[in-house]
Amino acid sequence: MQDIDLQDIARRDDSYEALNEIIYNLTKVNAFPALTWVYVWDIVKDKLDYYCLEKGEEYAVRMGLTEKEVFDMLWEDADKKDFSLEYGTEHLHDHIFDWMIERDILVVYDQDGWLE
Repeated sequence: MQDIDLQDIARRDDSYEALNEIIYNLTKVNAFPALTWVYVWDIVKDKLDYYCLEKGEEYAVRMGLTEKEVFDMLWEDADKKDFSLEYGTEHLHDHIFDWMIERDILVVYDQDGWLE
């Protein structure tokens, strides 16, 4: 084995334990494929955080919408939308962004207020 310093050994061993715990927890997810669900939900949560009103972006999360309501919409639409990692992560990000716009999770916003 290569010479690895103590910090790298600790990082490696911690990663090993954390990944095994994640895999164990994925077996408890009642959605298939669990890894895709985790990835999709992580992207959705990231976009919910990013597109808050304070950012001044073209899109913003619709006011009054809760994270749980968004998850419920995702659950309802997942089979119809066929979210998949098959075509790569960039395609999946775009697909999720489009879905969030279609479902009015993200709405157009400018400095003067909400646009129709």
